[in-house]
Amino acid sequence: MIREKSEITGEGSEHIVYGRNAVLELLQNKPESVEKIYFQFNTSHPKLKEIVITARRQRIASGKARLEKLSQIAGTAKHQGVCAIISPVTYYQLEEVLSAPRNSSPLIVVLPGLDDPHNIGAIIRTAEAVAADAVVLVEGRGAPLGAVVHKASAGALSHMRISKVKSLVRALEFLREHGIRVVAADMEAEENYTDIDMKKPTAILLGKEGSGLGPEVLDCCDHVVRIPMAGCVESLNVSVTAGVLLYEAMRQRLS
Repeated sequence: MIREKSEITGEGSEHIVYGRNAVLELLQNKPESVEKIYFQFNTSHPKLKEIVITARRQRIASGKARLEKLSQIAGTAKHQGVCAIISPVTYYQLEEVLSAPRNSSPLIVVLPGLDDPHNIGAIIRTAEAVAADAVVLVEGRGAPLGAVVHKASAGALSHMRISKVKSLVRALEFLREHGIRVVAADMEAEENYTDIDMKKPTAILLGKEGSGLGPEVLDCCDHVVRIPMAGCVESLNVSVTAGVLLYEAMRQRLS
């Protein structure tokens, strides 16, 4: 069954699909629309096992939940042990973004898997504020684009083009092949973020909270930059880092 869940707090809406047959059919026929699957701890039912296996094969984020939580998500106790969150977001292919850029010199934000929906929403809001061309996400990683992201973006999610890719490394290679330089943020980097020419076509890559970016991903970057820190803290929140880098790119482009 399908229903729309609207938050009375104004957090936006999430489309919920629940029930074993409905969720499995969705995974088999329209997996790109699924943000996350929640399933009960006991997955002994054959169809539940098939749903979990299919979701993992499709690289769709999934997580176990207690029956009470599933009932809360679905809005009913008749969820049969599984719920799927479907985002109302329309996703764009990277080819579509680059074929019709918003700027003469494209500016793209790449988020490989942020777990905090507030950070994702805040970054999308900043990306829209500086007129970035798109925000790129990776399938099966990070928080779903649900109600919290909508609220944190303050409406920007409705205006920003979102692209979802299967492989981060292949996506970065694709961008570089099309003349876009990849600039990653890392607190251990030697280059200062202000030393990079971001007037040129640029993709700003931001690592996951806590773990950052792995060696394979960093090898795909043209520049790895740091933001100098003068106080006692070692790093900035990822959404703040995004704001600093995006506004530096805009400053350079307007100067």
